[in-house]
Amino acid sequence: MRSARKLNAPAAGDNLVNFAEETNETAKLLANCTDCGACVKACHFLKHYCDSPRELARRFTRNPLENIEIPYSCSLCGLCQRICRRHLYPGGMCHETRVKIFQPLQGKNLPDDFVYDFITPKLMGIRNHQIFSTSPVFTLSRPPESNKEGAPRTVFFPGCSFPAYAPDVVYNAYRYLREKIPGIGVALNCCGKPSKDMGDVARFQDIFARTLNEFAKMGVEEVVLACINCHKTFRENSNIKLRTIYEIMIEKGLPEPAFSGGQITIHDSCPARNQPEIRKAVRTIASRLGNEIHELRFKNDLTQCCGAGGCAPTGNTTLADRHTQDRASQAKGTVITYCAHCRERFSTQVPALHILNLVFGGSETQQTSAALTEYHDPWRNWLHRWQLKRRLQKI
Repeated sequence: MRSARKLNAPAAGDNLVNFAEETNETAKLLANCTDCGACVKACHFLKHYCDSPRELARRFTRNPLENIEIPYSCSLCGLCQRICRRHLYPGGMCHETRVKIFQPLQGKNLPDDFVYDFITPKLMGIRNHQIFSTSPVFTLSRPPESNKEGAPRTVFFPGCSFPAYAPDVVYNAYRYLREKIPGIGVALNCCGKPSKDMGDVARFQDIFARTLNEFAKMGVEEVVLACINCHKTFRENSNIKLRTIYEIMIEKGLPEPAFSGGQITIHDSCPARNQPEIRKAVRTIASRLGNEIHELRFKNDLTQCCGAGGCAPTGNTTLADRHTQDRASQAKGTVITYCAHCRERFSTQVPALHILNLVFGGSETQQTSAALTEYHDPWRNWLHRWQLKRRLQKI
């Protein structure tokens, strides 16, 4: 665990990874891949597009724009790297290729968002999401209050997907945290990970730097997270102290549960691949609620993506859907996730809930338990986020 440290306001891009210079996964694959096929066997994406990731490396080296669908169909989940005996990362190669698609246009006299509007129009939805998610209409910064001496100044950062799905749960979770961590503040915003995944490094750095600047103004020393994707983003791009609400619940105790005693299957989200303490906390919560827990074939550090990671549906929607269907077919009872986006993907196939639904309830719990699949309305999601902001402003 990182020690608490007050952040200084960074300039845009300070302390952020330069993805173009950090590694060269494409070159590593060309030089070191033995064509053993282990990663291909485990990955729907690689199996669909190649017999060996070296094939893709050659294509991406020749021309990143040759077939844009391919790099954007990878979930960037990291399973390939976990399996590879040489620790090679085909997913990293796909992300490098996405970055290269944006890079040649930097500094050119071209219209704003030229890549989105003219090169990769399928990604415009992601661009628009990032604009709206970080706008004053949906964002909120409530500074932490003074608490006992020596305790870090803490804020709750639930992310953007969770408030869109279950605003009641987020509201109740914040009230719980206020009881357990007196003076905790709250910040509604997006961490910028979708832009990072797209390869739009400039937009990501701008979004994330603004978030760190806001934290610095509020004197934030610690962030409590509910979104595992946000956890990964903060973990890799800042040195601020992090905890998840799941770990806090294990330490401080659960409130009166809203739902218990069911048959559930836990899905581990990709960003938790190297976070055993978070995976353990989620399972402990589910167990304490009296649930009968089943596991998927690929779990823990060998988990497979839900199908939506890395914004993969923007590349090959059919392939991403097939991945989700295959994963969902292995489940028994309700699928339980600790990522709101994973939950959304599974809910198109089977009943699915967020782990915090079991703790704090919310209208989604009963509705999802009663229905086989779920209808998704993006306008409703934006309304949920706006309504949550209004409610939190009144606390």
